[in-house]
Amino acid sequence: MANINDHHVELIKQPIFILSCVRSGSTMLRCIVDTHPNLCSPGHLSLGPLCANLYATTYYSLGKLPDMETEEQRDQLAVNETRRVVEDILGRYTRGKGKKNWCEKSTVNIDYLKILTKVFPQANYICLYRNCLDVAYSSIKFSPLGYMDELASYVQKHPTNLVAAMMDNWLDKTGKLMAFEQAHANQCIRINYESLVRQPEQILAKLFDFLGEPWDESLIESIFQVPHDQGEGDVKVWFSGKINKDSIGAGTAIPLTAIPDQLMVEINGLHQQLGYPTIETFYAEQQGSDEQTLHDLDLNDFFQNRFLQNTAARMDQFSRLRGVCKFAITGLKGGIWIIESHSGGLTLKEEGDPCDCTIATTYSVFCELIDGRKTAVSAYEQGEITGDGNVILALEFGRLLFGGS
Repeated sequence: MANINDHHVELIKQPIFILSCVRSGSTMLRCIVDTHPNLCSPGHLSLGPLCANLYATTYYSLGKLPDMETEEQRDQLAVNETRRVVEDILGRYTRGKGKKNWCEKSTVNIDYLKILTKVFPQANYICLYRNCLDVAYSSIKFSPLGYMDELASYVQKHPTNLVAAMMDNWLDKTGKLMAFEQAHANQCIRINYESLVRQPEQILAKLFDFLGEPWDESLIESIFQVPHDQGEGDVKVWFSGKINKDSIGAGTAIPLTAIPDQLMVEINGLHQQLGYPTIETFYAEQQGSDEQTLHDLDLNDFFQNRFLQNTAARMDQFSRLRGVCKFAITGLKGGIWIIESHSGGLTLKEEGDPCDCTIATTYSVFCELIDGRKTAVSAYEQGEITGDGNVILALEFGRLLFGGS
């Protein structure tokens, strides 16, 4: 094995970068790459910001010496010095691991592609995509007590709607990645998270063929058995024993009405280009399969009969409740139901009538709420039910429908 302190490292191939939005499976993919006998992939190194800072440091120091007479000379010097420093560090790391090439996966690199392509013009890029709904849901669930730096600006932009914040991040990063992939098609391979976890043998065979590396299906069995250097990223991978596909479709727990109309249009546009279904179709497909396991609750019957009858005895507790509430329930068995509360009780109104507030959830969550398997408080805390418009009025209608005093 070469001396780890050898400063003259010549890598066999150009480096590899995994490019993705946060919560898209990049930690799992880098562990897969790291399992290959010829490749190593450390945790987040944030090479994009490092290269930008090294370039600026060199340009404004050595680049200002008297022998640097032209802009082209200063630029080339800064690029060469940046490449030398990074290749020295990563080359020594790679050789110390007994491998031949390295792969970097920091999600922040999407914002530094211009400098990365200058420093490593022949690098290979793995462009990893994931359905927007699942990314948004995973981003919210992963860090409910705070958000990573990459997401903070989007939360600041959408402080009252974290779903919109996470989806805005996905739109921004995915748009940049798709544009980069198109401009550097010969250096990029597209991987969809969903295909990777559903068909790992097929997808990984194509990936390592693109990278010019031999492929052996036994590698899949070794992913969670061999040690990997830990770093920032999804901690779940360290507790996994296999490639898991259970999280596909989890994003449909987000009420459809939590997604702003404009964002939905933009997301559907990128989804179409990536081969994903529209958001509406995704909800229908995913929840359609989920609903097969649920008892057959007829929502038309529930709202037209059971709801009006069952709440009549409790209306004395809500004698001051006045207004119109829309119940928006997504799923194949879902729909829109509008209830008006007035001095004479409750009346079911026609869809399209103006409303004061909206309560939105999914069919599966609604069934759990009605059956008492889930409380409205826990559903709200988990982002599975939302209120819009006159929120105080929505809360009162929620108490009326789901119980509570």
